[in-house]
Amino acid sequence: MKFVCQSDNTVMEFVETVNAESGGSMSITFQCPTCGRAVAMVTNAGETQMVRSLGVTIGGATSPEPMAMIRSALSGQEAPVQTSAGPEPVWSEAALKRLAAAPTFVQGMIRRIYSDYARQKGYTEITPAVMSEARDTLGMMGM
Repeated sequence: MKFVCQSDNTVMEFVETVNAESGGSMSITFQCPTCGRAVAMVTNAGETQMVRSLGVTIGGATSPEPMAMIRSALSGQEAPVQTSAGPEPVWSEAALKRLAAAPTFVQGMIRRIYSDYARQKGYTEITPAVMSEARDTLGMMGM
């Protein structure tokens, strides 16, 4: 993602990230190198968590492995599997219905997040209650 100064059509440069380590919202500032105008983007706690879970560094390079997994999921290829302790949990019909309500292009990522959470907790089945618990614990409001 890039921000372009509309005054002089120059790509803005990254300046700083504030409160990125607090786990809540963060502010990311960019500035036009030509005219000095600045813009700040503020993320909420859920967006901050998503950025962190993807391994993205704001204003810098991205971690190639998490982004490779997303590119693979979007292209329909099988993403590399990172094994967690325990067997793959079974999804209940109600949980699958809830998953289907999410946009198709993020369903794979959401499925992995909930499956990893269930395995870590020792759950053998993912139900809407497990999804709600994971959502609340991981700060993923709206998923």
